[in-house]
Amino acid sequence: MRPMVAAPVSAGSQPALRWAGRWACLCVAALALAQSAPGALAGQQIVGRVVASDGTPLEAVAVEAWDAQRRIAARSTDRAGLFSFPADIAARAVTLRAEALGFEPLRVDVVPGRTNYRLVLQASPITLEGLTVEAVDFCELDEDPVARLLWERARARYRRGLDTLGVATYLAEADTVVPREDLGPLQLPELALSQRGSASVLRFAWTRRIAREGYAYKIKRTDAPRPYDSWVYPPLEADFAPHFVEDEFGEWHRLVLEGRTADSWSVAFCPRDDGRPFIKGRLIIAADTTIRSAEWVFETPEPVEHAGGRAFFHAPEEGAAAYLLPAEGLTWREVPGGLYRQHYERYEGWIVAPGDSVPLLPLRRRTERARAGN
Repeated sequence: MRPMVAAPVSAGSQPALRWAGRWACLCVAALALAQSAPGALAGQQIVGRVVASDGTPLEAVAVEAWDAQRRIAARSTDRAGLFSFPADIAARAVTLRAEALGFEPLRVDVVPGRTNYRLVLQASPITLEGLTVEAVDFCELDEDPVARLLWERARARYRRGLDTLGVATYLAEADTVVPREDLGPLQLPELALSQRGSASVLRFAWTRRIAREGYAYKIKRTDAPRPYDSWVYPPLEADFAPHFVEDEFGEWHRLVLEGRTADSWSVAFCPRDDGRPFIKGRLIIAADTTIRSAEWVFETPEPVEHAGGRAFFHAPEEGAAAYLLPAEGLTWREVPGGLYRQHYERYEGWIVAPGDSVPLLPLRRRTERARAGN
């Protein structure tokens, strides 16, 4: 084999060499820029823990990874409050976002070279004034075409047609009776394991009843020393939550753009017919037009129970169509004596199956228990 000999450089080849040198410099600069980007940690994942302000680990918190424009992944914390994102997600992540019922949402920037994060959530009790006063003000406004468009785009992200399907889930739940200022899942007792499900006929019956009578019907309760008049409300915090993206909800409500943050819109909904029991409240729609949460109050004739609810939804998997079924739900109503009975549920994962009956849930070990506290 003949040895390789460098060819002589002619005067005409000097410009080509100068361009080659500049191209090499550009490549080196681009490589350096890529390595300095927040997510460019080749082979390294992001791990972290979510805790309350007192250091208590928080389970079932939704932690999302975002690039500059959209959500690229979502995880739910385990019992120790831990979460992780694999290297391919970490390489693209710019921001982490954490949220759970009863806490303020938290956003943190992904720092170059940092792979471990401790996210501290601050408690955010429910304020009924925030639901009633603001909603009334916005309900005095006309329908907002921007809000309607946002809702249409959000509902397009979800599958509909649960009228012919049964749904079921395991859940952890707790009932508490608290003063009005303590509403919110902040001081919960140990959660009890249970399960919940409904057949299609039950949800269809609720839709029919709302069309005829409104969002509540009257009953006589006997869970106090004396029987008392009360109301029954649709389970919007649970298996009836898909109602928020159904045609009937859109027909029965006016939509108004209430406000916008860096990563979401708040769309207020108000009744078109306030002559029957109705709901009003808001939907929080994320920047990628998935629905992040819903909150509402019920307006009824006497007895007025100041009832309401809140549902929190985990993000569907990227590119996957999902039903709008919640991860957490909370309801409250005033009871005789001026206190509020609140019911909190955290859902393990919904099973959806065809048919007119409730789907069977898989067997689980007896030793599995819900965690205590938040």
